[in-house]
Amino acid sequence: MTPQPEGVLDTPHSPPPRVVGLTVISIAAVVGLLYYGRPLLVPVAFALFLSFALRPFVSLLERAGVPRVLAILLIIFVIVGGVALLIINVTAQLNQFFAELPRYQTRIRLLLTQVMDFVNRLRERMGSILPEDSRGIREVKLSESQLDTTRALFAQVGETLGVILYTATVPFLMFFMLKDREKFGRVLAGIFTRNQRLGEADVTGAISRTMTAYALGLSFVMLIMAGATTLALMILRINYYYVLGPIAGIAILLPYVGVFLSTLPAVAVAYFQFDGEKALLVLAVYALLQFLEGNVLTPFIVGGKVRLFPLTVMIAFIFWGTIWGIPGAVLAVPLTSALKVVCEHVRGWEGLARLLGEPDLPHFKKKGREKEKVAEGKAAAETSAAGSGNVPEELGGVEKS
Repeated sequence: MTPQPEGVLDTPHSPPPRVVGLTVISIAAVVGLLYYGRPLLVPVAFALFLSFALRPFVSLLERAGVPRVLAILLIIFVIVGGVALLIINVTAQLNQFFAELPRYQTRIRLLLTQVMDFVNRLRERMGSILPEDSRGIREVKLSESQLDTTRALFAQVGETLGVILYTATVPFLMFFMLKDREKFGRVLAGIFTRNQRLGEADVTGAISRTMTAYALGLSFVMLIMAGATTLALMILRINYYYVLGPIAGIAILLPYVGVFLSTLPAVAVAYFQFDGEKALLVLAVYALLQFLEGNVLTPFIVGGKVRLFPLTVMIAFIFWGTIWGIPGAVLAVPLTSALKVVCEHVRGWEGLARLLGEPDLPHFKKKGREKEKVAEGKAAAETSAAGSGNVPEELGGVEKS
């Protein structure tokens, strides 16, 4: 082996192109699997998230002497019953809205007239937005054939049935996940322990603790926001508060975007029912509740369970929303949190975990530091014993003999 010339520094070897190519292909394959496997993965992910949220309640009923199967069925029955009552109430509120729609037509026409006047003035100042050639295109789009309308109707019916099917499968998946959670945990733990890069880290336990704390805390925040919003709208005598209140609670699942999706309908209803002053009052109430939720409720109840950066949350929202649509946007934070926990416990992936959020001390690093402290203590004890001349009895006996 030829010696290295003086003055030449060792440079770190870059990964070979083959490794880089395999990494890119693997990432593309995972993204493709997530995209094309969403009919199967979306209900499984929802069921897993709800299982983490409901597991403490199942354990509480088990401690009270209720069998696990009966406890799970009781909780699922309560949830399904609550959702059914909510749907019935929402349907009644929507029927009331359509029945009272003629009362709002005057105000709606006035609002549309003001909007059109603003748009016309804007066009006069800035010029026509659409070119002359595009006017014929709009006329062609208006004259759709009945066949296209029928196809669109059947496509909408198919999407609706798909949503109903997903919703129906989630309770069954949730039941078996809660019933056999120890079996699934042992299988996953066995798979992870075979990987040498994980060391002695308890990845499944870390993911379970993080997801349970986050899901449970987020559920309490949603219930508090839904109840507070419903009560506030009821005091302000705003119609359809049984619909607008739960929407405010559910909208917390959508980072950043949910605030607008829950506020705009309430402000619009207040404007059509009363006037602009009432709409501004409702807007102020929603702003106050959102401020309390973001600065008091979520930090106090959820706390630092996920520890993701705001930029990471936004990118995750866009990524999962692009792949899975609205379900992906709802599950963006818990899925990214699980990925961060895995990266924290895999040697060599700690940098990716720090890129996603604030670092937590991984399990295997804690054990490694404890072992190092024990080894240092033993070495210090042996050194002090040798320096003082105290020889162990076994060695002394050998020397004397």
